[in-house]
Amino acid sequence: MTSRVLSRDSSGRFARASASPAPPSMPIDSTSPADELGALRESQNQLSTRMEQLLLQFESLTAHRPSPTTPAAATAAAAQQASTFVPPIAGVGANGASTFTPPLSLRSRFPDVKAAVIVAIITHEFKAADLHKLDPMNRDKETAYTFNGSTNQFEVSHRAAREYKNPFSILIPLTTYFKVLAFHVNNNAATDAFWDYSAHLLKLVAEYEWHAVYAYHSIFFNRRRAEMAAGDYSRWGQSENGLLAEHVYGHRKPNPSKQAKNTATTRSNPAEACRKFNDGKCLNMPCPWGRPHTCSSCGKSDHSKLQHKD
Repeated sequence: MTSRVLSRDSSGRFARASASPAPPSMPIDSTSPADELGALRESQNQLSTRMEQLLLQFESLTAHRPSPTTPAAATAAAAQQASTFVPPIAGVGANGASTFTPPLSLRSRFPDVKAAVIVAIITHEFKAADLHKLDPMNRDKETAYTFNGSTNQFEVSHRAAREYKNPFSILIPLTTYFKVLAFHVNNNAATDAFWDYSAHLLKLVAEYEWHAVYAYHSIFFNRRRAEMAAGDYSRWGQSENGLLAEHVYGHRKPNPSKQAKNTATTRSNPAEACRKFNDGKCLNMPCPWGRPHTCSSCGKSDHSKLQHKD
């Protein structure tokens, strides 16, 4: 049993214990059903107002939609789509190095091409001298280095690039290069320009010496890189007459038909002594080949080379 301690007043008498404090009263909910119903109706009105505002915004957006495409507009849109302009890639760091990663679709489409090479192609850092990296015969060769005496540094050797000794060493990797670009830009006009250049190069190869065609190709290829970086692929389909005049036109291949004609004329020279007669095999007169039956050593007609005496 708990003892109670009584306090004394100033005269020493025990003070009367104060009454225990009353327990706190519970709040009484004074909201009536009518008030609750009013609050619900107010919330419903606010919700309806908000719905009306959303519907008005939706109708406003719908009203600003473009009208159905007319035939003329469709033609203009198709012409714009056919343009060879492709937006450039924004993926170059402050020091000029590419920070772009090739999309998975490109890497899966060209599994035999290294990712770094794909990046160089679609960011237009890929040079004409780099085409050997797309050649299945040369791409796996180890990188060679040469020492530059002027800078006292080792630099990447372009020995593989100097191995472009025939048209196929360029045409085969160039086809892969164009395939990667065409798949990336997905632009019909740009793709047509790529194949136009391939046909142009084949025609030059057929008519002119390869070393001259390669010099033209290298300069032409590298000039297109800056244009493609700005989104313009159209110049692949246009030849450069100035470059052709400087590097190609003075190096036409000899005409094979003229060479054959000259050879045939030499072989059918009627003044040449009959070889078979000099070998003792042609004894008919006149000679079936129209050649004189004379000694090929002295030119006399009374004996052949077999009968010639020094």
